[in-house]
Amino acid sequence: MPRGVNLSLPIFDGMLFSAREREAELRAKAAAENLRDQENNVVRDVRIAALNLSYAREQLALTADLLASANEAFDLAQARYKVGSSSIVELSQAQLSQTQAQIAQARAKFEYQIRDAILSYQTGVMK
Repeated sequence: MPRGVNLSLPIFDGMLFSAREREAELRAKAAAENLRDQENNVVRDVRIAALNLSYAREQLALTADLLASANEAFDLAQARYKVGSSSIVELSQAQLSQTQAQIAQARAKFEYQIRDAILSYQTGVMK
């Protein structure tokens, strides 16, 4: 019965091990680049969400000022109408402006709450 020995020497593998090592290095480098790209995306998304929240906060303050002005204009128009120095049309216009300002403020509050929720989501904070 023939008996033999199976012998494997790495010098005859045709640089297989060095090629595998290089492939592993390149895969690790690609994974690190992918991770860095994802980190940059997260940072960008958080910054955008923070800017949008800041903008929504400014809009909220602006619509509050607009509502205060509309309320004053309505009060003035109502007083002028009561003393007879203006028409019902002026009073109706002031009331319309007041209603539009209230709607704008409600929209701004809603937008602020949405932007706040988006920022909380992007930063991983649950409220």
